[in-house]
Amino acid sequence: MPTPDCVGALIRDDRHRVFVQRRSATRRLLPSVWDIVGGHVDPGESPEQALVREIKEETGWSLRRIEARIAEWEWEHDGVVRREWDYLVEVDGDLGSPRLEDDKHDAWAWVGPGDLHLLMEGRADDDRRLRDIVARATRVRLTERLRLEPIGLHHVEDLRTLHSDPVVAQWYGRPWDSAKARSVAAEFAQGWEDAGVSKWIAYDRVRGHLVGRGYATEIGRAGLAYAFDDLGAEQVVAFTERDNRRSRAVMERLGMRYVGEILGRGRVGSLEGVHDGAPFALYVKQR
Repeated sequence: MPTPDCVGALIRDDRHRVFVQRRSATRRLLPSVWDIVGGHVDPGESPEQALVREIKEETGWSLRRIEARIAEWEWEHDGVVRREWDYLVEVDGDLGSPRLEDDKHDAWAWVGPGDLHLLMEGRADDDRRLRDIVARATRVRLTERLRLEPIGLHHVEDLRTLHSDPVVAQWYGRPWDSAKARSVAAEFAQGWEDAGVSKWIAYDRVRGHLVGRGYATEIGRAGLAYAFDDLGAEQVVAFTERDNRRSRAVMERLGMRYVGEILGRGRVGSLEGVHDGAPFALYVKQR
């Protein structure tokens, strides 16, 4: 996408909630709606410079780190189309006392998965784009080396690339084409909406590139923390092929307890029955 006209800051607290503020009723553009921090990129500014300025102007906080650009989109108001890039960021300052701009914003809040309805106040029922971006930001998890993003339709090509890996393709029966990747991405995205839990896709935090195999323990720890701390689960159940010693070693490193075997039957998520009748090792971890 071309250089943006606007930038947005997805500022999170230690509970992974995103900071939002309500635009004053006197604003010409989008009055009385909840919005994230951000604004226009001034002439001569880079998007990153605009991000630093907007965060300071609208909250009094200082940008510490740009974690990633997690959304690129266009929106229209009064016939004008604007291109926006939204960044997941960390800031320095008192997160309990933002300094709102006088006459521009009249309220603020921290939004988690249960508060996303705020982003729809004053907006048309079908204008869910900002709401969905904020939802995505609340579900991103950071590990020492990885950024785990909840899978959505914007990940279709990365899913196709990931499943071109011969080892991964063998598990799923064949490499994925774009149509298959799109179908699975839609299924995973709907899982996040319906149940608040689904699949992540992993990127290197430093270089930003797509990560495939080799990080199972790190991803597993993040998954267990999400299940117990965010979802309030009392028990997590996982399975892997009975003869996959590497995968079973991961389960053990995660402190999961082996409880027996099961036989594969039918379809599990996006697995299409290629393992029907195959034995799986079943593991459990309690809170």
